[in-house]
Amino acid sequence: MSDVIAIDVKNVTKSYQIYDKPQDRLKQSFARGRKQYFREFHALRDVSFTVKAGETVGIVGRNGSGKSTLLQILCGTLYPSSGDVTVNGRIAALLELGAGFNPE
Repeated sequence: MSDVIAIDVKNVTKSYQIYDKPQDRLKQSFARGRKQYFREFHALRDVSFTVKAGETVGIVGRNGSGKSTLLQILCGTLYPSSGDVTVNGRIAALLELGAGFNPE
């Protein structure tokens, strides 16, 4: 096997701001850090791994464990809140193929 690194993920974290009410989003924009109107949800927290060229990897986990979020970050659809992702080569995104398609 080759020692060429195809995917390198270092300390990737993805967090979202969850607001209880739509008005809280507006309040937060005026608060300027004095008060926090959201709670933080971490979809991924400090994920690190390396995949060498020619290796096959599977991502397994329970519902809500961040599998799709990680794949979207690898494909470039989402950006991590912190950490670094390096991809050498091309990645084709086949995530959530059913989204936006007419069921007929």
